[in-house]
Amino acid sequence: WLWSQQLGLYLGLSANKLRYFTPEGELVPTPAEAAQQAETQVEQERQKSAKLAAKLRELGINPDENL
Repeated sequence: WLWSQQLGLYLGLSANKLRYFTPEGELVPTPAEAAQQAETQVEQERQKSAKLAAKLRELGINPDENL
């Protein structure tokens, strides 16, 4: 790995690709990877919200009326 003082990151190889790493050695996601991670998180939160809304309805509470 090579340290870049200007970037404050390491430059190294991951899966035979040149990538950036944090000072702690964690891989910095590419914009595409970051977008995919964000989409995954949004979907997980949507599923969690739907599950909680269903539970409230089981308890006789309309979650849409209590916003």
